[in-house]
Amino acid sequence: MNRQSGFVLVNALVIVAALAGAAVILLTRAEGGRARLQASQTAGQLTYYLDAFDALAITLLNEDLMSGSHDHPGEAWARTDISVPLDRGRVAGRIIDQQALFNLNWLNDQTFGAAQPAFDKVLQRAGISPRVGDQIRDFIQPGGPANKRAYAALSPGRAPIGGALLIFDQIADIPGLTAGQIDQLRSVVTAIPGSQPININTAPLDLIVDLIPDIPPGTLYQVLGTRRSTPFTSLDGFTDALEARLGGDLPETFAPERLSVSTDWFRAEIAAELDGHLARRTTQMYRLGRQTGTLVNLRISQFD
Repeated sequence: MNRQSGFVLVNALVIVAALAGAAVILLTRAEGGRARLQASQTAGQLTYYLDAFDALAITLLNEDLMSGSHDHPGEAWARTDISVPLDRGRVAGRIIDQQALFNLNWLNDQTFGAAQPAFDKVLQRAGISPRVGDQIRDFIQPGGPANKRAYAALSPGRAPIGGALLIFDQIADIPGLTAGQIDQLRSVVTAIPGSQPININTAPLDLIVDLIPDIPPGTLYQVLGTRRSTPFTSLDGFTDALEARLGGDLPETFAPERLSVSTDWFRAEIAAELDGHLARRTTQMYRLGRQTGTLVNLRISQFD
C-alpha cells in the first residue's frame, strides 16, 4: 500500500466514524423524543382517569343535593371508596366531608373563642406535637410569622403574609413541617373559606364537644348518640333535643350559627395508575345549590 492509498483509507475511516457518531446522536434524539411523547401520552391518559373520578364525585354530590337538605355518613357520596380497573391501569378515590374537620381558618376568628382550645385537643388526639400547632398559628396570624428568617432561607425563599388559608396544602411552606406530620394533619383539619359551620351529623363527637363548651359533654353525647341511625334533618331538631335533655333553655352563649346539618365543602382524594406510572389529585369542591350544583374550587395533581 502506497502513501496515497493509506491517506485515502484513513480519510474513509474518519468519515465512517463521523457518520456512525451522527447516527448515534440522531438515534438518541429520536429515542428521547419517543420517550417524551410516550410520557406525555401517559400523563394525558392518567389525567383522563383523574377527571373521570372528579366527574363521578360531582355526579354523586349533585344527586345527593337533589334528594335532601342534610348530609350524613349513610349517603352514597360518603360510602364511596372506589377502586376501578381501567385500560392498563386503575383509578381509586374517596370523597371527604370538609365540614366534618377542624377548619384552620377558625383560628383567626376572634369571635370563636372555642376554636383555640379545640385545636389543641384535636392535635393531642391525633398524636401531633403542640409545637406544630404553634407553628401553624404563627404562619396564619395576620401579618404572617413574627420571624420570617427561616422562610427566607428556603429554596426558593418565602415571604408569608399570614391571614386566611385558601387551601390546606399551604401549610407545606412551614419550615420543619414533615410530610408525615402533614399527612396526620390532613386527616383531622382542613382549610376552607370563612367560618364555615361544623356538620353535626358527620363530625367526630369529640370535636363537636370541644366546639360547644357551653353544653355539658354528657348531654351532647346522649343527644348525638343516635345520629348514625337517625341523622338530624334540621338544626332546630338538634337544639330542641338539647333543650329537652337539659330541661330548659340553651345558654345565651350557645352559637347555633357555628353548626349545620348539611355540608357545602368536599374534597376528593384520587389516585390513578397506568403501566406502572402513578398520579394523584386532590380536588376541592363546593356545592352552590340545586340550580348551580357542585363546582370544582381547585385541583392539585402530581405525576410520578
